[in-house]
Amino acid sequence: MKDGKRIGKNIAWLMFDSFFVLFLQFVVGIKVANFYGATLYGKYNYAASIIAFSAIFFELLNGRVIKKFYTDNNYNKVIYNVNLFKNTIAIILFFVPICINFLIPMDTLIFYMLLLMGFDNILVTSTSGIENFFEFKLESKRIVISNNIVKIISYTLQYLCVYLEIGIIAIPTIRCIGNFIRMCILKYQYRKDFLKSSNLSKLTFDNKLMFKIIDESKFLWITFISFLVYTQIDKIMIEHYLGPKEVGVYTIGVQLSIILSTLIGPVQNSVFPKMIELYRENNDEYLRFYKFVNGAITQFYIFATLLSIVVVKLLFPYLYAPDYNGAITVYSILAFSILIKANAALQTGHMTIKKITEKSFYKSLLGVFVNILLNIVLIQKYGVNGAAIATLITQIIALFLIDFAIFEYREHALIQLKSYNSVKFLKLLYEKHRK
Repeated sequence: MKDGKRIGKNIAWLMFDSFFVLFLQFVVGIKVANFYGATLYGKYNYAASIIAFSAIFFELLNGRVIKKFYTDNNYNKVIYNVNLFKNTIAIILFFVPICINFLIPMDTLIFYMLLLMGFDNILVTSTSGIENFFEFKLESKRIVISNNIVKIISYTLQYLCVYLEIGIIAIPTIRCIGNFIRMCILKYQYRKDFLKSSNLSKLTFDNKLMFKIIDESKFLWITFISFLVYTQIDKIMIEHYLGPKEVGVYTIGVQLSIILSTLIGPVQNSVFPKMIELYRENNDEYLRFYKFVNGAITQFYIFATLLSIVVVKLLFPYLYAPDYNGAITVYSILAFSILIKANAALQTGHMTIKKITEKSFYKSLLGVFVNILLNIVLIQKYGVNGAAIATLITQIIALFLIDFAIFEYREHALIQLKSYNSVKFLKLLYEKHRK
């Protein structure tokens, strides 16, 4: 019961963080998109999609795998090594756009945006280990407080930029300012409450520890690359085939779908430590917990998906400029891809715990090829809607259908399938309530 309260509290804090950000995004984010227009806004998001591929290198250390290495005696060492590893990579990647621009000159605005976003990566990765540890300790309250302080400052500055009619280069600059403040807050909290001063001199880079984490992360890493490709490559291909304006339209649809996916991350991060604990103690209890949580999040998203499509169609014209009207259909398609993602929310954690991540490589690789092929065909035929359709089909194949063809994955595939059964879930809920 105590664990349930801690998980619930952790989810509540993460949800508060997400909804607070969404509120600020509606107050300011819409003004930013409308003020700069689809073309400039499209260029900004095109640059953001390119820089997002930096995560390929950061995710060599998978967050869930890192959490398996924490003990009461070594967590300082793990955090130090994770921070150092990811931060070093971010510093190296910062110079990549400079080298590329020297060889092949690019759009000046996009180049400067890439530089600022690269510097932003350096700031974010300097506390990546600390944030992971706070999640593990179910101390998300600390992350939420720092995030919200930063978001208030960031969105206030963005609103000021719109009011003063400052160029869009100010937006990535503000990101850097915000994440610098966030870095300072998280480091202060960690040093104050968790960093043992006696261990400071002993903290050195441990290549053996890093290799162990990388080794256990390798198949999840490939899965992540695939996910990253088919969530970011669409914007790059839209820019190539249709231009930056359509990237802006598509981005609004994606941003609205991110709002719908708000609950998924908090549930994943908060439930995972409990899943580890139950699996170690009793497999039957673990499976009951897994089925219930998976069913709950799936049923919630069935309702939320259908409702959100209606709400977006009704409210969109009152919020966004006519330039972005195409985003309504994009969102309606992507909303169903979020439902598929929600249904598979616990999948990666389950595979990590059972150490059956190896074959995720095959389905991830298939997902990448399917998504790229579908984008090439469907974007040219259906425009931005084609990119949304490609994402939906890829999610269905990679997160659901292919698991039935892999013996070790049929267990969670069947759980995911049964999670769509509303009647069965209500019976499960009734039985749980009676207990």
